[in-house]
Formats: sequence, structure tokens, C-alpha cells
Amino acid sequence: MINAREILTLQFGNYSNYIGTHWWNIQESAFSYDCEGGTGEICHDVLYRQGINHNQITYTPRLLLLDLEGSLKHLPQDGELYGTSLKRSGDLADERFVHQECVKKLKEDLAWKASDVEMIVEPESNKNEFQLDLDKEELNVYEKDYNLAQNVDSWADFLYARYHPRTIHVIKQYNHSNETQIFDTYSSGVQLWQDDHFEEDYCDRIRQYVEECDFLQGFQTICDAFNGFAGLASQCLEHLNDEYRKANLVIPVYSPRNILYENADAFMSDSIRVVNSAFLFHRLAEHASTFIPLSIHGRVWRALESVRQLPHLDYIPDNLYQTSAILASYLDTITLKYRLTNAQSINTIAGFCADLNNYGRKLAAAGLAIPFPMNFDDDLIDCLDKFEEPLFTQFTPNCNIGTNYVVQSVSVRGIPIQRLKRPPQQAKEQIHMPAYRCQSVSEMFQFYLQCVNHSSLAHVTSVKAALSTRVPFPIEMLDRRLTTSGFINIFKKRNLEEKVQSVTCLAIAQSSNEIGDMLESLYKEAKRLKISKLVRFKAAGLEEDDYEETLEGLLLFKDNYEDNYEL
Repeated sequence: MINAREILTLQFGNYSNYIGTHWWNIQESAFSYDCEGGTGEICHDVLYRQGINHNQITYTPRLLLLDLEGSLKHLPQDGELYGTSLKRSGDLADERFVHQECVKKLKEDLAWKASDVEMIVEPESNKNEFQLDLDKEELNVYEKDYNLAQNVDSWADFLYARYHPRTIHVIKQYNHSNETQIFDTYSSGVQLWQDDHFEEDYCDRIRQYVEECDFLQGFQTICDAFNGFAGLASQCLEHLNDEYRKANLVIPVYSPRNILYENADAFMSDSIRVVNSAFLFHRLAEHASTFIPLSIHGRVWRALESVRQLPHLDYIPDNLYQTSAILASYLDTITLKYRLTNAQSINTIAGFCADLNNYGRKLAAAGLAIPFPMNFDDDLIDCLDKFEEPLFTQFTPNCNIGTNYVVQSVSVRGIPIQRLKRPPQQAKEQIHMPAYRCQSVSEMFQFYLQCVNHSSLAHVTSVKAALSTRVPFPIEMLDRRLTTSGFINIFKKRNLEEKVQSVTCLAIAQSSNEIGDMLESLYKEAKRLKISKLVRFKAAGLEEDDYEETLEGLLLFKDNYEDNYEL
């Protein structure tokens, strides 16, 4: 019996929920079920909770999410776990709700009647084809092409996982819109949190989840950084620190769409995004253990510019469904370190953050390689030896990390140990390489990073399991020169009917002096603005002194990244 060290996940905002939806989908599509009681590399109990209702074993994310009224479409606020999902009694229901139980045993021992609960069925006209097929137990959704990139206008449209009834919290005071940002300012989020009814209800949901845990190790938070959810998230972080004093990894995210704020032109909208970012980063420096901003754009303060290019991945830059899948792939990979079945005592979310946040350097930068550019017939030792470009693409905006004095946490997945190097009798040139002495994938990456980074430190985690890309992952983004197992074959294109089942992936979180430049650029943009002219902030209770304090806080935080420390 494995004693999982549980984590509670919080999601604040619509784009965060797009990312979160993909993340939970990715995890569930990779679940393994072993009738003999075996365990896989990843301990899903860290992020999932098991329950029993009406003799049914349920297995759902330990999750709280926030979104605006009208964002759920067909999805009931209390989820579908005890509603329309009753119809999914075939292979899908068995996969989604059962953890380490035999399907046969479940059918024999846990039979129950739909009449035991009230059925709440939304009109099917609100559902897309993917969701309708999920309700039909005889269909295998993995084999169909749903063209979700063109048919999704809510994260609920591609939700494969099923949520606990306490997971979804809808903000009734604001209506969701795809055209304008209604819940616009950081101050609006702070103001909403100060509503006694809202704070009491939300904190009570947190408390219920926490009380279910035996060994709570901390929290992970995904939040929209550009609107009112930034204010809500920062207030919640303060509450978590006061009440629980556990580690909290925060992922602020920026939408790929430059949606204008309500009653604001482009210049005003850009200014609001700058101010929201300044307030959030200042508060995260106080209350987060580590935070890693994510965006598919290279610059986000004053305008959304410089879309990140990924070899072997072709995506639509302003498509929420596709871009959120890329960022979710980063999250699912970088968090592996503290989700492993055999994780050591130091491999917790607190340990992950401690690797990066020495000297108060709580802000880290993200990098991602999806797929990891390795040929189908290469050994890892040859693949790394041939690299001239960086291993990964940066995904933290307004930031470019160098190769000197870098502290980094790396997760790599999907590279079998058999592909590490050739045995001695077949090694030929390999045997003369210094890296040939490496005995594992993680050791070889560690050696590579020591060679390419000067005076740097790297913590490397590797797992055999590749990143699952089963539907509803946007597999249309993947280069046809990828094999079905996610390796590159430059000599042959994959047939259209052949689907990529998984891909190799590398994710990295880095701390270095260059992050100070990112904070300085945010400070300069925020300093240029006259907060008194942004009337909506004042209307939500913001004082000019609060803004001056935030600017000073950003400068002090930036000082932590000066070149005056030792590794």
C-alpha cells in the first residue's frame, strides 16, 4: 500500500481551465489498471481522490476550479459524475472511475441502479459530437476525428475527465464572454474575495478537501494572470499560507488571444494587462513558494508578440484548445518529480520549489520540447552529441535564459533505457565518448547539461512513460514525420489514419540572473502608467499608495536576481 502525499490543485480563470482540462485528460488517458495490484511509475493518488457513492467507486481530481457564469455550456455546475455519466457503464466508465481495480470485479460486485440518484440531463443539442459520443458506451472515441480545433468554444467541450460535485465554483456576478474581458482588473478579484459569502464558501471547499488528506504536501495553482482572477488567486494564496503553511507552486498563464477589456480600446486593454501582471507578480513574490509564468508568446506586457515556434508541431497561435494543450503538456511533465510512485522524501512539491527558490528567487522560467527531437533509430548518446540548437523552447514571456549560472529542474519522459546507448560489443564510436559511462537517461541528461551550462546546477527526473496524445489531445498539431510512438522519421511520413499515441517530452524550470531583466521590463512598463487614469481600478477600491508599494516591491524582488550569489 502506497501512502500518497496528496496535493490540492486550484484553477482560477477560463484559460487556466482550458489548460487544466487538457492536463486532467492527459493523466486519465494514461491510467493503467492492473488486476494483480501492480503500480505504475506515476502515483495518481497524489492528485486524485478515491470515493464511493451508491456502491460506485469514483476516482476524481482533487481539484477546485473557478470560472464565470455561462462558461460551462452543457456541463452542470455539480459535474456529471452522478448525472449523465451513469449512462457510461461500458469501457469508458470503467477506465475513468476505477483505480487499480479489475473491471470484471467491479461489474460483479459494484452493480447499482440509475434509479438510486436523480438524473440531471442537459439538452443534447448543447453538446458537440465528442461529448455526445462519450455518452454512448459502444463507441471508441479514440479512433474518431472530431475536428475539435474548430468546434470548441468552451473547455467543457473537450472535457474527458469527470469532476467531483464540489470541484466547480461559478462566479455569478460576472458573465463569461469570448469577445470581451468582463472580469477585468486585479482589484475586482480582490474585491470579490472580500465578499463574506464568497470567501466563506470557497475556503470551506478547500477545508473539506484538506481534511480528506492523510499527508497533504501542498498546493498547485494555475491562474489567469491578465484579468480579475489574478486578484482572486493572490487572495487565496494568502489564505492558504495563513491557514496551512504548505508549499504552493503557482503557474500564472496568459491567454493567446488579445481580447479587449470591456469598454476599453487596445491601449487601455494593454495597460490593464500590465497593471494586473505587476500586482500579481508582487503578491506571488510574497506568498508563492515558486511561480512559473507560461505563455505561447515571447512578449505579453504591452502587446502579445513573438509566437513561440516548435519544431514538429504546427498549431494555430490564437486557438485556445490547441495552445492550452501545449502548456498542459509542460505541466504534466514538469510535475512528474513529485508525482512518482517511488518518490524519495525530498521529491515533494516543497522540494521541487526549494531546488529553484534559493536567495528568494521565487520566479522561474519554463522551457519545453514536445516532442523531444530524437530520431526513431537514434540512441540518446548520439542524439545529444549532435545537438547544436537548445534542447527546448522557452515558454515564459519576456525572458531569455542564458547558459551560465543556471539552477534548473528537468523532467524527461518517453525515452526507453534500451535507447540510451549500444552495448559494448556494438558501441563503436560511442564507447569513446565521455557520456558512455552514464547508466541511465537521467544521468546522461545530467552530464549533458553540465557540459553545455557553465557553473550551473541541474536536478533531472526521467520516466519511461511518454506523454499520452490520445483524443481529445489535438493530434492534428503533430508533424506527420513522427512515428506513432512520437519519434522522428525524416524518411517517411505517417499515414493519415495512423494516430500518434504518445510523444517523448522534456520540460525544464530554470532560475538565473536573466529573470531580473524580465522583472525590470515589467517594472518599466508599469511605471510608465498613471494609475489615476485607470478609473476602473480606483472604482474597485485601489489606492495610489497600493500601486506605488507594488512597484517598489517589484524592484526589491528584482534585486534577488543580481549577480552576487553562489550556487
